[in-house]
Amino acid sequence: MSGRAQLSSYPWIQTRLALERTLLAWLRSAAALIGFGFAIFEFYERLDTLPGVRPPHHPGTSRLLGLTLVGIGTLALALALVQYVFMLRALGDPADPALEGVPRFHPGRTVAIVLLAVGAITFWVLLTRLPR
Repeated sequence: MSGRAQLSSYPWIQTRLALERTLLAWLRSAAALIGFGFAIFEFYERLDTLPGVRPPHHPGTSRLLGLTLVGIGTLALALALVQYVFMLRALGDPADPALEGVPRFHPGRTVAIVLLAVGAITFWVLLTRLPR
């Protein structure tokens, strides 16, 4: 790295960091939706097995709600990841030679891909456990 970044590079850096923050916000939202959906599904599945609990008016509705939340969280994360990749491509590389040595590791993208896989697997497992 050759010295400090030029003042004209700061908007590029700010935009790049804004992209990272946006992806991380979507990541938190998706994790919450997937986790909450799984918790609803499991809670009502266990509740139905307890003795003395009245049967539900509409069997499977709460499980369907849990599955829907997991699906929405996974889909939202997939769309956010696609938007992130497209925006990174549109942003391009910095014009400042001082920024050429900056590592290109994207921890947010890595975590998003892992959570996307976890969400897809969770969705599939819960889908196979729905009552027929």
